[in-house]
Order: sequence, then structure tokens, then C-alpha cells
Amino acid sequence: MDDETRAKGPWKKNLYILWVCTFVAGLAFSEIMPFMSLYVASMGHYTKSQVTFYSGLVYAITFLITAIASPIWGAWLTAKGARSCCSVLV
Repeated sequence: MDDETRAKGPWKKNLYILWVCTFVAGLAFSEIMPFMSLYVASMGHYTKSQVTFYSGLVYAITFLITAIASPIWGAWLTAKGARSCCSVLV
């Protein structure tokens, strides 16, 4: 893709939209933390230290899975191309 075609494309708008969506998702993850311990505590009879541990574990596992899956997803995207990978999401 040459510079002229890239400049005409909608990539800037897409970048801004993706940035806002990622920001909102991060905000949502941080807003759920105060309620996570209440949810974990309602799932069984746990001590306070167990509730704290399991709440932290449930919260952290999301970022752990993201850290593991992101390089795999990126390599697959590079190998197969963006259009074929987008069809998987639909």
C-alpha cells in the first residue's frame, strides 16, 4: 500500500474508535473490582482471606489470558492477513 492510498483510507477513524473502545473496556475492568469480592463471597462459604485471594485471581486471570493470547493472535493475523482474521470474529 502506498502513502497516497494509506492517507485516503479510514485508518485514522478506525484507530480512534479502537482506542476509545479499549479505554472503555479498561475502565470497565477497573470498575468491577469493588464488586468482585461480593460476588466471590456469594458463591460459597469462604474466609475473608480466601475471598480476597479468589477475587484477585479472578480479576488477574483476564489480563493473564490477554498476555498469552495476544502474541498468538498477532502472529496469526500477520500470517493469514487481516481480512481472513476479521471473518473469524463475525
